[in-house]
Amino acid sequence: MRRQHAIKRRALLGMLLIILTVGLCGCSSLQQWESSELMGHGVANAATPTETASPEATAPSTESLTPTETVKQPPKTEIPPEVNKTEIYKNRKLVALTFDDGPDGKYTTQILDILHERNVKATFFLVGQQVNKYPEVAKRIVEDGHSVGNHSWSHLDLTKQSSKSRDQEIDKTQKAILDATGVTPVLMRAPYGAISKSVLDSVRGRDMKHVYWTVDTKDWAGTSVQTMYKNVMANTNKGGVVLMHSFGGRKHAIEHTIKLLPLIIDDLQAKGYEFVTVDELIASGQSRASVIK
Repeated sequence: MRRQHAIKRRALLGMLLIILTVGLCGCSSLQQWESSELMGHGVANAATPTETASPEATAPSTESLTPTETVKQPPKTEIPPEVNKTEIYKNRKLVALTFDDGPDGKYTTQILDILHERNVKATFFLVGQQVNKYPEVAKRIVEDGHSVGNHSWSHLDLTKQSSKSRDQEIDKTQKAILDATGVTPVLMRAPYGAISKSVLDSVRGRDMKHVYWTVDTKDWAGTSVQTMYKNVMANTNKGGVVLMHSFGGRKHAIEHTIKLLPLIIDDLQAKGYEFVTVDELIASGQSRASVIK
């Protein structure tokens, strides 16, 4: 009997020993799992997606990069400085040929033919009544590339007109030229070159400029071709404005102008002059304050 009890005690002690051994091994394994973060709370302690997996977290910070490492910027386009218009004409000798009192059906067209043959541009100061009579000639002037200006409606001395009459002389001509050519003049030459403060106020009040001259051929008086030629060649300078007529004057006077024109064009060009419209002369900076008002 005692022997059986001793056997049972040894069996119980053995079982306890086995249980104790297994328990110790389990604790050791548990510590290893914790240390290797393989248990549930170890996964929870792992880095979250926003810390490791998101594009924002993995992308390099632009603050720590130099400009060459950031997004490439398109190359800047160099804008050249604005060209000063006067520089274009600086070393050129410009002169403007001008014709008053037209258009008509005889002389103005001959003048246009000569200018066309020599590829020369000029400025025509037109009388309103004449534009009404010869609108097709006025239209051709513009179509040929010439400039047109206002020379009043009926060629009256504007300094002797009332304010109302003066305004009508200017405005009726503006409308006639616009209707015939599609162009509204920005230049004015008062008949006889007669101006006053009130005349200039009327001109400037319409955003126009008054144009005088530097060389008067006096062609309207029937002056000889030789005399006019000498006058033009001796007195034309850089920035000059030559006054001639395409209609009017004494009988057959403008026939002398027709003969004079090709001579002065050829010989002034031979001296290095270029012919431009009054508009271009103003833009060039070569015009004179005494001429353009």
